[in-house]
Amino acid sequence: MNADQQILTQLAKEYREVAFAPVNEERRALWKALNGLRECRPLIMMDQLPWHELDVDGDLKLRCRDADARIVEDALRKQLYQAKYFPADKVFEPYLELPKTIEGYHHGVVRREVTLAADEKNDVVSHSYVSQLSSESDLENLKFPDIRVDEAKDKKRWEKVSEMVSGILPVRLTGVRMFHCGIWDDLVEAIGTDNFFFFFADEPELLHKAARRMADICQSLIDQLTEKQLFDAYEPTVHCTGAYTDELPQDKEKNVRPGDVWTFGLAQMLGSVSPQMFEEYEVEYVKPLLEQFGLVYYGCCEPLHNRIDYIRKIKNVRKISMSPWADIRAGAEHIHGDYVISRKPNPAYLAAASFDPELVRRELQETCRAAKENGCTCELILKDVSTVQYHPERLAQWHKIAVEVAGEW
Repeated sequence: MNADQQILTQLAKEYREVAFAPVNEERRALWKALNGLRECRPLIMMDQLPWHELDVDGDLKLRCRDADARIVEDALRKQLYQAKYFPADKVFEPYLELPKTIEGYHHGVVRREVTLAADEKNDVVSHSYVSQLSSESDLENLKFPDIRVDEAKDKKRWEKVSEMVSGILPVRLTGVRMFHCGIWDDLVEAIGTDNFFFFFADEPELLHKAARRMADICQSLIDQLTEKQLFDAYEPTVHCTGAYTDELPQDKEKNVRPGDVWTFGLAQMLGSVSPQMFEEYEVEYVKPLLEQFGLVYYGCCEPLHNRIDYIRKIKNVRKISMSPWADIRAGAEHIHGDYVISRKPNPAYLAAASFDPELVRRELQETCRAAKENGCTCELILKDVSTVQYHPERLAQWHKIAVEVAGEW
């Protein structure tokens, strides 16, 4: 056994203890209740964290030499770290994930950009996109995908990783999960943020044609993934939230179709247009796409409290995002128990020069009050945490407060 294998074998043993703990089955049951709109306390998840700021005691330091071994090591160390300091309601799955090698998977845009980083260790950077769309002829710049799978390569990777962990944990080749349907988040990368809102006034027809092409590209992706049997029915998460449900065949292994899985839709760049324009430019195009899927998570960082009536026009929506910019009370009143409130507490509270725990507590309590008073189930999803100012203890403090508030439900 070489040094890399010794490291991974030990980590796999530690992770197996976490993954086979009975609490994971309890959490799965809670997520199924929440996602089924049954009475349940608020569930908590923490994701999209600034891992580069969190390694204060060496728990996250990679020690393997082989590139593939380091990928596995990184995943195991992060899972163990989260289980130790802020597990929340995360289910730790009893296997290692190995994503299938899928080439040609894209959403139509070849990004041209300039980036600016405030911290060279942080992968969250500022983007300035170069405009590639100024006339109808430029629509050809939005390319259709051509998906290919390298099964031979995946077999070799699976064998290698299985040997690395000495068979202590099963290795699962995973397909496409939580399919992304966000034509505007993709399209803005071709238009550029500087020009984007001018297009609604100056080039509405061109914008509609671009949206139509992006929707067609998205449909092509769905068709190819279905044909090549790349959708994965077993989805632990959807957009950083628990995806466990009794309403989809999550144990299905073959011939998985869109109707068997979750998808998530979003239109963050339309957060500043009117609700009526949201319907015209977003709902009309993505409704036929999203309705092919079994369940839909809708929204991300855009405020949606005044757009619930338009989202209702999309069948199979189960969760609706309520971002830090949303009016949580108005959103809960409009949702009125028909969907899960997927509340995104403000990550800026962890990024400030100082941390105020009472600010966190008040925000979480207000969310829970609004949800309960309007007969809603809700989840508390801390995500998009680009920095904690190198104070990882803030995440543990946030976790403690969230658990306390959820326990008051």
